[in-house]
Amino acid sequence: MDDCCAVCAEPLEWVAYGPCLHREVCSTCVARLRFICDDRRCCICKTDCNLIFVTKALGDYTRVVNDFASLPSEVREGKVGSYWYHEDMNAFFDDVDHYKMIKAMCRLSCSECDKGEEQQNDGSRRQARFRNIGQLKGHLFHRHKLHMCSLCLEGRKVFICEQKLYTRAQLNQHINTGDSEVDGSESERGGFMGHPMCEFCKTPFYGDNELYTHMSTEHYTCHICQRQHPGQYEYYKNYDDLEIHFRQQHFLCEDDACLAKKFVVFQSESEMKRHNTMEHGGRMSRSKRNAALQACTMAIFSF
Repeated sequence: MDDCCAVCAEPLEWVAYGPCLHREVCSTCVARLRFICDDRRCCICKTDCNLIFVTKALGDYTRVVNDFASLPSEVREGKVGSYWYHEDMNAFFDDVDHYKMIKAMCRLSCSECDKGEEQQNDGSRRQARFRNIGQLKGHLFHRHKLHMCSLCLEGRKVFICEQKLYTRAQLNQHINTGDSEVDGSESERGGFMGHPMCEFCKTPFYGDNELYTHMSTEHYTCHICQRQHPGQYEYYKNYDDLEIHFRQQHFLCEDDACLAKKFVVFQSESEMKRHNTMEHGGRMSRSKRNAALQACTMAIFSF
């Protein structure tokens, strides 16, 4: 695997590396990491690499810059001495064509227009420029009747030009089942079966992690059931639904003050009686209260 990228496993044709000199990752993966994820660490040793160098991968003959301090310090986008500098990656290239290719991948552009190579009246190629993703999405809809999946746009760590484009029907199929024509074959989808949806809000999320975060913050689970059945999660839309579950399956304190506090619920009847004696037994005599507590304690331990 020495001739393959350590991240994507594709043939290593162009390499990008920092002062740590690890030359095992391709320039596309490094560009994606630095531009999309805003992560400037080396993929191999996790060393912060503020500046990187991009060159042709030629095995033992790969061009090596041992002293990054020797590279120009005051730079701007474009040609700098014998190199080309890309601001978004903070990278020097020694090949102008590869520099232009990576720069194009980082550009906010319409892939449909790029494929069509639209021509102006004078025959020159026109490249539409967009200030933000909203403008690009508007252009895709009004010009091409196409959509990007907003969930993939946020969750997939790829360049804009790598995002898939869907018709409205294809987008709905992509979200619901993941097997639209654009998503490719079953092997190409890699097990993707649509974006998971919250059954209460009817809102889709990018993946299971995002759905879990939503369910944990916006909806409710029973802490008693979780103790009894670790790893099993049953969610309730709101606390009112959870309170019904408490009342039907467990022992909920029906005192107005406890109902207002919420979550005053017990696993066993003996625990409930102990709570009532401790919190609501103010009218009992001391001897009756102590006797009740002793009985509850014995019942809890026997349970």
